[in-house]
Amino acid sequence: MSISPTLYDTATLLGVIREMEPMQDYWLQMFGSSVQFDDEYVDFGRIQENRKLAPLVVPTAQGKPMYSAAEQVVRVKPAYIKPKDPVSASRVIKRVAGYGELAPGAAAMSPQQRYMAIVGDILRQHREGIERRWEWMASEAVQNGSITLESDDYPKTVVDFQRAAGHTITLTTSNFWGDSGVSLLGLLEDWKKMMRRASFGGVPNRLTVGTDVWDVMRLDTEVKDLLNADYRAQSGGMNLNLGVLEGLDVEYVGTISGTLPVFVYSDYYQTADGTVTEFMSPQDIVLSSPAMQGVRCYAAIQDVEAQFAPLAMFPKMWNQPDPSATFVMTQSAPLMVPMAPNATLKATVVDTP
Repeated sequence: MSISPTLYDTATLLGVIREMEPMQDYWLQMFGSSVQFDDEYVDFGRIQENRKLAPLVVPTAQGKPMYSAAEQVVRVKPAYIKPKDPVSASRVIKRVAGYGELAPGAAAMSPQQRYMAIVGDILRQHREGIERRWEWMASEAVQNGSITLESDDYPKTVVDFQRAAGHTITLTTSNFWGDSGVSLLGLLEDWKKMMRRASFGGVPNRLTVGTDVWDVMRLDTEVKDLLNADYRAQSGGMNLNLGVLEGLDVEYVGTISGTLPVFVYSDYYQTADGTVTEFMSPQDIVLSSPAMQGVRCYAAIQDVEAQFAPLAMFPKMWNQPDPSATFVMTQSAPLMVPMAPNATLKATVVDTP
């Protein structure tokens, strides 16, 4: 049977990408706006506000200056992403697992059908891999106030968003959550105050906890006492489900004081060699605020066929005559930027098992 190895244009390839099931984007959801830059750099700036009182003068005195706006501007060249895979002749000719062909009683696909299925599968893996990299960047920016970019083909570069050092906390022996005399609610209150008063800070509206932290938190005497008091009074101020988790990557378990939602987080990714790695340490907690103003930034695609446009993703296809193959490649130049980095805080609150 003949095969027509269609080279789909970018608009068609993007359509295929959009129809695919989205992946988990817990951290990426905190980056609600998007900015595209028409060169290879991403620029972002901050203007420091203040809470100065207007100066007092007698009516006949001259006015006093009050306005000041010192802008901090940072320029970053994002790491580039470009997964590329072949639709080789051998893959198109052979029956392969994953497309239903090897199921008992299933009819064999034609080379044309198999070709189209493989192209769609490559695009799916590209999109999932790129969006998972976006999620990883968002996770690093929220948790650490910085992103460390490094690979075999990219020299180590630390993008530092200049979060205050005090917003990365590591408790020590006898001060961990669960240790005698330690009030986890008291520490949360202290950290919330610090975030609210910090330059480029904000009031946290979410508490994300690792699985080891939740094991300690659900057994905490102070938490259980407040839950019991709330249930008796039916006040709803403390409302946490201390039962068995469903086992999802992200689980909402209730609120503290009725205003701070709590999520238990256990999502993971795989490195290039297949090593399973946690997005977030099970021993950590993260406080985050919408005042962070997370922005998804995309630099220009370094490809003449993209006309060097700033696109979130740019997929393309082309034929190679010898050895015969069709290649599918998807490009992206992303950087996730927290405009107000002190509106986040990470703390290691339980000891390593």
